[in-house]
Amino acid sequence: MAAFGSPLAVAPYLRGHGSSAARPGASAVLLQAGATEQERKDSTAARSRAHSLQARFERTAIRHLPFTLGGTPECDEIVGRLCIWDGGGDRAPKPEAEEVAAARERLLDELAEVAGEIPGDGWVFGQRILYLVDAGRLAEAASLARRCQLAESWRCAAYLGYVLHRDSDVVGAEEAFGRAMAEMPASMRTEWRDPGPLLDGDLRGWLKDQPDSAAAVEKLWALSDPLYLVEGNDRRTAHYSRWVYSMGQADARNPHAMPWGDDMTEVAVRFGWSAGCERLWPESTIHPRRPRVWCYDYLDYPGVSRATPPRSVLERPQGGDERVWEHRAGLPQSVHLPPYLDSLEELTAQVGRLSRPGGVILLAAWRTPDLSLPRTMQTNGGATGGAVAAGLFAVQGGAVVLDERTAVASGGAVRVAGRVPHSEWGVVSVESWAPEDRRAWRLRQGMSFSGVPRDVFALSDLLLIEPESDPGNTDELLGALQPTTVAGGDAAVGVAFEIYGLRPVGETVHYRAWVEARSEGLLTRFGRWLGIGRREKVSVSWREVVPQGTGTLLRSFSIRLPGLGQGAYQIVIEVFVEGREPLQTRLPFTVEPGL
Repeated sequence: MAAFGSPLAVAPYLRGHGSSAARPGASAVLLQAGATEQERKDSTAARSRAHSLQARFERTAIRHLPFTLGGTPECDEIVGRLCIWDGGGDRAPKPEAEEVAAARERLLDELAEVAGEIPGDGWVFGQRILYLVDAGRLAEAASLARRCQLAESWRCAAYLGYVLHRDSDVVGAEEAFGRAMAEMPASMRTEWRDPGPLLDGDLRGWLKDQPDSAAAVEKLWALSDPLYLVEGNDRRTAHYSRWVYSMGQADARNPHAMPWGDDMTEVAVRFGWSAGCERLWPESTIHPRRPRVWCYDYLDYPGVSRATPPRSVLERPQGGDERVWEHRAGLPQSVHLPPYLDSLEELTAQVGRLSRPGGVILLAAWRTPDLSLPRTMQTNGGATGGAVAAGLFAVQGGAVVLDERTAVASGGAVRVAGRVPHSEWGVVSVESWAPEDRRAWRLRQGMSFSGVPRDVFALSDLLLIEPESDPGNTDELLGALQPTTVAGGDAAVGVAFEIYGLRPVGETVHYRAWVEARSEGLLTRFGRWLGIGRREKVSVSWREVVPQGTGTLLRSFSIRLPGLGQGAYQIVIEVFVEGREPLQTRLPFTVEPGL
């Protein structure tokens, strides 16, 4: 699987320190009851030969690893015997040597012969599955897993789930792992289901504070799903696949030439199998020693590398109701790149809410990248590329409660709306996916979906619309939405919003709108409120008498920007009705002169 980004490197730290020996019983040979002593000896010999063949291949693979220059790294984290660090920069895996590919094919033929002698041996079966997948022979691996006749049938289902996950069949992998989890020992099932190794301190604290831990775990898994456009949750199947991979590595030789142990299992569960390995040039040619090897995974865009949600989007913050999905810099607790993607990138979209008695209408607009252009040249302009899947989703608790999908041409505008049940908090996901290009784009943020009581004076979110448009209802508003929050420095922009809780007797509503730089501080804003100091970039004001019986009012206006320079700004709307506290709401946008 190709992947791009910043390499996460893993290498031995202190040999013998925290050895974390492999779990007992992983390499037991399963024989039928009543086997003769000679049959036992033959089975032991066959198993020993399989170990020798596997070790021979790994030695061959190490001898043909590419060399790299690198000194002793500064570990970002030490897990048992392993040093983990973020290597930085971009690095793609170097092509595998032809000698290694040929040696793997020879190993697979030899393991098949051994399996004919000891067909019930789980270790030999696991090696065949792992090396078939490494060879790209996924159909053969799946066929072998389906013909599996191990005494512990859950292992058959688990290996099948691993193969299907690697083959991007997420739904099939979920079904296979469901069978495996139902049949495996209870203690192992508990361990595999536990997301604890993937969680940083903040998330572990959040999980500890939840009154219903099972529901909280389901919420974590639901939000860790990288794309709702793709059926099934491949983050969860990846988690189980990593446990299967670790199970298959027990008692097997690995590039680090160390016994597989709990430290290696933890690293595999958190970061996955390696994308490649390299040999380091010996530090001394006078006293050469066994080659040092480091292996690496890849960190891509933060939304994909840090697979679990940050705590900030899991719960409603004090004094606010929106939180964009952002992660702290530094080594993540876990990473994940879906098997059907080479990259998951940031998406820019406009998202807004309109309150209704039965729920919240969620509106979103964005533009898909132009796939007909090189990646470095993609802009917001129109395009002639192929269709791109797009969707708007909302998650409450551990369930997807809004699933609105469409397809547009690459470079085209997407406008989607749907109704979301009222709730204190949820997470919105705006997504685009180009399957043939193995690329996706995503924006996630936490927000409140609380309703507005009928008699409460309130404002909806502000929405950027086409200038001079005058939408009279929700459908017209959706059609007028701008698929971007970027404007030209001297362009006109349209703004729409709703007012709630107007008295049925009719009222006079006063409006004032202005544009200010987002860098303005509290003192500057306080000075504006007092009528002194720096003034806003541009402002407009008006008033109207609202007809009797109007409870909810949709309003829009246009405002021309006064040649603003490049930077971050916001439109501020203030609404005043006599006898009520004035209301304010803001809409951030960015200015790029020349658009």
